[in-house]
Amino acid sequence: MQLPSSDGDLEVIVRCVRPETSEIRSFVLVPKSGDTLPPFEAGAHIDVFPIQGIVRQYSLLNDPSDRSRYVLGVKREQNGRGGSSAMHGTLQEGCTLRISRPKNHFALRPNTGRNLLLAGGIGVTPLLSMSQALAARGADFELHYFARSNSELAFRGMINESAWSDRVSYHFGLVPPLLTEVIEEILGKPGDDDAIYMCGPGPFMDLVRSSAEGLGWAPGGIVAEHFSAAPPKLVPGADEFVVRLAKRGVEFVVPSDKAIIDVLREAGIEVQTSCEQGVCGTCVTPVLEGEPEHHDLFLSDEERDSGLMTLCVSRSRSKLLVLDI
Repeated sequence: MQLPSSDGDLEVIVRCVRPETSEIRSFVLVPKSGDTLPPFEAGAHIDVFPIQGIVRQYSLLNDPSDRSRYVLGVKREQNGRGGSSAMHGTLQEGCTLRISRPKNHFALRPNTGRNLLLAGGIGVTPLLSMSQALAARGADFELHYFARSNSELAFRGMINESAWSDRVSYHFGLVPPLLTEVIEEILGKPGDDDAIYMCGPGPFMDLVRSSAEGLGWAPGGIVAEHFSAAPPKLVPGADEFVVRLAKRGVEFVVPSDKAIIDVLREAGIEVQTSCEQGVCGTCVTPVLEGEPEHHDLFLSDEERDSGLMTLCVSRSRSKLLVLDI
């Protein structure tokens, strides 16, 4: 795996802001230069810088073949970290916005079997782009959209106007055990080269995954896009460790109530980050010595075994962690 690098940010114009539900807005972004935007594949996301000091990741939901625009769907989170509030409260039609080039950690696979797309709430956004790409290549797919109620269903007009609307099923207000029964009925026994793609709240995806594994799906056939990784539970005064930066020859104590990147920043050492929630891979760093305690949702087991870790949410099982910085 290549470590993430910055390919140069872009400036776009916010062409349209539209309410999709009481909590979700769509944003249509077009190139400031009037030219086409960089290409992207279904499942991709971009970094968005709505105001100074805030960067958030949002999935692209439009057709990957359309390079005239990027379309985002953003839910306003009442207890979030300020990103969605900035998007909803600051961005108006005609504004100039800085974004990154598209990145993709949730790509479609070139399989020949069924493609089952399961979306929980705002998690539908990358799956809409996938639906358009799968329809274009004539693939066998179904999109199952789970929401609390009909009023909280976003992008229904877009879906109804599509040529693949008959591939979409809606599920409202379901909770276990009925939700479990519905998910198991959708998944069924895995066929040759079938794939599951899912995005939504953590408990929803945990249920999909456990249901799939119980039905005999192999882990490699289940592909997920996470909103964020669950941070480790920290207790001040315990579980401290030392981080040594090999290239700089300096060491720092990382207390249990601070992340590695926070300790480095306080010392004036900047590490490139983006999501700071363990899902984007921007802060992936090689480990030269020590045993990382992984809390991210980005690295594969093979990448972890090769000596890579994320500095935003992961910690150390050993008392000394030597980083290639």
